[in-house]
Amino acid sequence: MISIHDGYILVLDPEHQEIRNIHAMEADLPYPVLVAQSAEQAIGWLRQGQPCLVILVGNSRQAWSSTLARHLRQISPNNAVTIVALTDSASPQWNHTEDVPELDGFLVKPLSLDIIRSLVESAQARQTWQGA
Repeated sequence: MISIHDGYILVLDPEHQEIRNIHAMEADLPYPVLVAQSAEQAIGWLRQGQPCLVILVGNSRQAWSSTLARHLRQISPNNAVTIVALTDSASPQWNHTEDVPELDGFLVKPLSLDIIRSLVESAQARQTWQGA
């Protein structure tokens, strides 16, 4: 079992769409990156330590369903974790009629180091502000 402490980036990428891209950036990020291959694995890691950021990868609502996002948020102490969904500009998912209020926002592919760094800084500020 992996030893997890608070302060990491959790990426839920069951179809391995972004795993290479994420790992290529990992050395330049302030936190370690854990890539979960299933919702169950992500939830297990969340129970061991709080991430600063959760990225849900997948261009379908199933990959970042309201139920999953709500469950991830409930596990997080103080609901201080930042949860975003990664979508494709050619097939945007933010305009679905199903509103997912548990998500803090959407990222559009391709991911870049500057965007991830900025998002991590925002997530850190949110956790500090909410007293996590």
